[in-house]
Amino acid sequence: MKINLVATGGTIGSRVVNGEYVISDEATRQIANVIGASKVFGEFKIHSAGVGLAALNTLRLTILDALEDKPDGVVVTHGTDTLAFSASYLAYAFADTKIPIVMCAADMPLTDYDSNGYDVLNAAKSFIARGERGVFVLYKNPGEVVKIHHGARLAPAHLHENFYHSIGTGRGFTDSGLMHGMDFELKNSDVFCISPYVGLNYGLLDVSRFTAVVHSAYHSGRVNVAEFNAFAKANPATTMFLISGKKKYSPSDFEKNVVLCSHITKTALYIKLLIALNNGVKDLADFALKNVCGEIINN
Repeated sequence: MKINLVATGGTIGSRVVNGEYVISDEATRQIANVIGASKVFGEFKIHSAGVGLAALNTLRLTILDALEDKPDGVVVTHGTDTLAFSASYLAYAFADTKIPIVMCAADMPLTDYDSNGYDVLNAAKSFIARGERGVFVLYKNPGEVVKIHHGARLAPAHLHENFYHSIGTGRGFTDSGLMHGMDFELKNSDVFCISPYVGLNYGLLDVSRFTAVVHSAYHSGRVNVAEFNAFAKANPATTMFLISGKKKYSPSDFEKNVVLCSHITKTALYIKLLIALNNGVKDLADFALKNVCGEIINN
């Protein structure tokens, strides 16, 4: 089995030096040894907290190089901070891949006895052997087995714990063809994201230069409808995408520039809209509500 490794750094690709995580070539060699990598693409190194649009572009191009000789699979080691953003981006960019692209991350460097990295990397080898197409994330939460996540269904980890979760059941990676022929070289971030909190003052938010806003709801799927509507009404040229989860709001509850989006993560919708705007998509609402690779779940 031929596995190519794209090693970007992150905790899994680091060593502890004077109390700090330092990206390490030695760690990359260790990872390559664990998975039995045929080729290593380790030129692009970054701690994931520093990932921006340019880094996403570089990551995609590096993976394209790793796919060139048609391996059985590509393992991408990545930091946990922006893992969900990179995973969503790659799921869209490689929606048509026939070769499994498996992202792996760890809670501690491999030199730490308690690191979950070895279990994750070994699980990646087993998963690639199945030949399942798509972009996936493998991670092991404390006290659990390694889980396989759909790349565009992964939610960012909570600040205070080393747990990753994704929405929906099953993996369900598909290719609708919606992204075929698109330009994934992201240049501008014209999407503004908002998470609700008690005391949020919409009046202080200037979104006039943004084409779209992605607004998540509270746990119940609810938002302060009156205040959100006032915000939407004050910004009629900006399309407001509300992620309401299982809460069954009616479109008539909101201003005309509000689009209800259920069963997609804020991260996946944000990246999806960036790609749409990058490609001059005019009807953002129609595009957002169409499934690209299984990121929108039905349950």
